[in-house]
Amino acid sequence: MKRNLLIILFTPLLIYSQRIETSKILIPPKQIILISYPLLTNYNLKIWNKSKFDLTISTHEQKTDSIIKKFIMEKGSSALLSISNEMYIQFKNKYLANLKVEYSFQNGPSVRKNKIKPLTPQRAFYLENNTAQRIPLIIPGVMNPNLSPFSRSGVDLKNGQKIFLDFNGKNILILNVTDSIKHGDRIDVGNLINKALNN
Repeated sequence: MKRNLLIILFTPLLIYSQRIETSKILIPPKQIILISYPLLTNYNLKIWNKSKFDLTISTHEQKTDSIIKKFIMEKGSSALLSISNEMYIQFKNKYLANLKVEYSFQNGPSVRKNKIKPLTPQRAFYLENNTAQRIPLIIPGVMNPNLSPFSRSGVDLKNGQKIFLDFNGKNILILNVTDSIKHGDRIDVGNLINKALNN
């Protein structure tokens, strides 16, 4: 099962510095990483593929998750992306080996800060599928994971985020993220579904 990891970076460091500062990401096998900078708008991102394999990169619209641009980045190559407001970047690793990615902000008039917004508390926890069936979930604005039988998927979601079960094309609410969920909690999705369907 492909797992989606969401990385939200609220305070990028040294964006306006003359020295190029790079961030590094190690993408585990068969996984997807999402990156979003909600306090920036219309910025440029330089990306380097430091891996021995190709990397799939796409940009998405935040509200609908629709793909804006998608391309394959060859090993050892670099690319410059222009990211507008309400977009996020997705790195996809389809191989059985780790992929290494580096990226940095490019100085210029296109990079500017948004007004500071109060931070919404995040909850980092696990969704567990302890059944023998695949469970399709919908997490609006984040991802639509498909939990494999007897698997566990880590998520990092803000308070108020809703999680739905895709039940024959109908979205059934099974969880609303609140402070009652502690960091590192393991939540049995099967139990959530039973409660939602039987109440």
